[in-house]
Amino acid sequence: MSCAFSLIEMLVVISLITLLIAMLLPSMWSSKENARATACMVNLREIGTGIQGYMDQSLSAFPYGVPKDPQVIDHPHYEGWGPGGARGYGVPPQQQLFSLNLIRDLRAWICPTDPHPQNYNWWDFTIHPDITGGSSYMFSEDALFGVAWKQRKVLKQTSFFQPSSFGYATDGWMCPNGWTWGNVDPDDVPNLANGYTTRIDWNHLKGVNVLYGDLHVARAPQRDARLNIRTHPYYNY
Repeated sequence: MSCAFSLIEMLVVISLITLLIAMLLPSMWSSKENARATACMVNLREIGTGIQGYMDQSLSAFPYGVPKDPQVIDHPHYEGWGPGGARGYGVPPQQQLFSLNLIRDLRAWICPTDPHPQNYNWWDFTIHPDITGGSSYMFSEDALFGVAWKQRKVLKQTSFFQPSSFGYATDGWMCPNGWTWGNVDPDDVPNLANGYTTRIDWNHLKGVNVLYGDLHVARAPQRDARLNIRTHPYYNY
């Protein structure tokens, strides 16, 4: 009696192994992405700790984009306090937290899922730390300078409307968010129709990590993010 496998039996075994691999791969990929998403959430929690440290040093004020008294602040693009009076010199949170030694580990600015952290766009914020690896997080434009610029107010957590629903920062490749969290929502058709594009080229299993105004961190679905993550710290939108 021969103990050798027949060709048909070998093909059946190979087919079964292939099927098992095909069934397991998505689960393995999901597990790896969940681990990366968790690491990203840890980063945002560290950023939140840095923001809390900043507030402890600045009478509860959040960092904003121009180092001037908010009563006289203007949009960073129009501020002429750079070398030789150059315009467009703003100071993003990364620089402020770095300069104050509140976040020194530059790895905290990199989301493990971000495919191109070095392509981070600082926009008007021309003063920023030499972050060799780049950055992966963008901040509410109203929080950075919109409140001070438009309303001449210091941005303070104590004045927030429902801070737990206000999105202070999310994953993304540009420092300001563009006034709307629709830029992380691939279904934001009106935003895209106006010539804007999503400012994120990755996702955490179709989700985005968010640092909220009360400094808790959670993952939210990218779909309808523009509707479910508030953009303005003081108003209900």
